[in-house]
Amino acid sequence: MVLPLSQIEVGETAQIVWVASRDSMADRLTDLGFVPEEEISCVLKGRPGGMRAYLVRNAVIGLREQNSREIFVRRDP
Repeated sequence: MVLPLSQIEVGETAQIVWVASRDSMADRLTDLGFVPEEEISCVLKGRPGGMRAYLVRNAVIGLREQNSREIFVRRDP
C-alpha cells in the first residue's frame, strides 16, 4: 500500500515510490536523496503540523509536514 511519508511513524522504514512536489522542490528533494526505491526512515516527529526528520542516504533531513505529504512511500514488510 502506498501512503504519504507523513504517515510513517518514528522508527518505521519505508521505500520511496514517487515525489509529487512542484518542480523546484522536487529537484531539491532529489538532490537530497528522496528518489524512487530509496529507503527512508522517520527519526523524529515534532508537534502536529511541524517539522519531521528522516534518515535517507545516511543523512538526517528535516522536512515540513506539508512537504512530507508530497512524498509517497511503501512501508517495508
